[in-house]
Amino acid sequence: MLLIAATINYIDRVNLSYAAPMLMKEFGIGPAQMGIVLSAFLWTYFVLQVPMGLALDKFGVRFVYGGAALLWGFATIFTATAGGIVSLTAWRTLLGAGEAPLAPAGTKVIGYWAADHERGFASAMTVAGVPLGVFIGSPFIGWLLADFGWQAVFVGTGVIALLWAIGWIAYYRQPEQHRGANEAERAYLRNNSKRETMVTRAGWRELLTNRNILGLSIGHAALLFNLYFLLTWLPTYLIEQHHLTTLHTGIFGSIPWFFGLIGALLGGRLSDGLVRRGWPMMRARKAFLGLGMILSMASFLSLFTVTVTATVACLSVAVFGILITNSVVWAANAEIAPKQQGAQVSAIQNCVGNAAGLIAPIMVGVLLQWTGSWMAPMVAAAVIALAGAVVYTVMLSDDAMLKQPDAVVGVAE
Repeated sequence: MLLIAATINYIDRVNLSYAAPMLMKEFGIGPAQMGIVLSAFLWTYFVLQVPMGLALDKFGVRFVYGGAALLWGFATIFTATAGGIVSLTAWRTLLGAGEAPLAPAGTKVIGYWAADHERGFASAMTVAGVPLGVFIGSPFIGWLLADFGWQAVFVGTGVIALLWAIGWIAYYRQPEQHRGANEAERAYLRNNSKRETMVTRAGWRELLTNRNILGLSIGHAALLFNLYFLLTWLPTYLIEQHHLTTLHTGIFGSIPWFFGLIGALLGGRLSDGLVRRGWPMMRARKAFLGLGMILSMASFLSLFTVTVTATVACLSVAVFGILITNSVVWAANAEIAPKQQGAQVSAIQNCVGNAAGLIAPIMVGVLLQWTGSWMAPMVAAAVIALAGAVVYTVMLSDDAMLKQPDAVVGVAE
């Protein structure tokens, strides 16, 4: 269910990216203005991270997440009624409000439903929805654009979100209440979780000054800058660099996200393998967090390619790296959080990260308009990615875990 939600979520985020060239012509929108529109859903997404985290911890994920998904589905559908930059921006801000619980809800659910040595892959399965949504959505959106127009894109993708929301509310329960879980499963989860050694709750000051929480949050800012740069501007980049048609942009634009899907699944699985071998948890996670950010710098190399194949190859390496990091980061987040504050800690990380994600589309649009070249945006993304790799490697530490003073760490069977 989390995988499907993330897939739909990112289809509904990227749909505007593919419609952007058409909308820029129809509504007379320049690159800098379109950068603002592309970032609009992140305004409310960013602002509502911590409130949504608090709501999820207090009221649970079933109705909060399900209700939010209904909102994002309707916001996507009504984007089809936009008549200019103002209404287009308004519907995208409402979309951001509906999508805000995605990461905090997913992290909280994984904290309940996955054992320590399986949490990386469980997180990877959820994060796999990011590239899967773009990989599936890109040709689908390209087809809708080419044959039915941009309005059909928003109606078609929004309806899917409504169907998921109804299914989630009907199906989701926590392990203690789910009819599909038996006592052996519940015992397995209890006995294979070092989260049992974590403090139950911590104050805001302790959360906001914890080295691991700060490291994951700052690193996430570097990650999301690069992710949203490619999510929002990659179709336009391909069109301008290689003069592709709308349909071909959808096809070529989907390829890097296929490799991102592989990266997401590999990152979670391989970091779990290190945990099984006895590596300390943060050491196992940060090995792949840093590696993924280094690989994401490959997008810069695409500037020096001649053919669309070579360009897509460089972008595929970059997205592969971004998704390695993005899969592992949520497992690490679930592991550092106090037992009753999983959504809050996730919200802190996602709030800081999405501040950079919010800036990325605007910054890229402004740099493009000022310089008329993709060099400056690509250099900025590469430098930020390198900084993220350093932050993850230096700041994350098993010694900074918020454990109970007398906690005894058990060994996963």
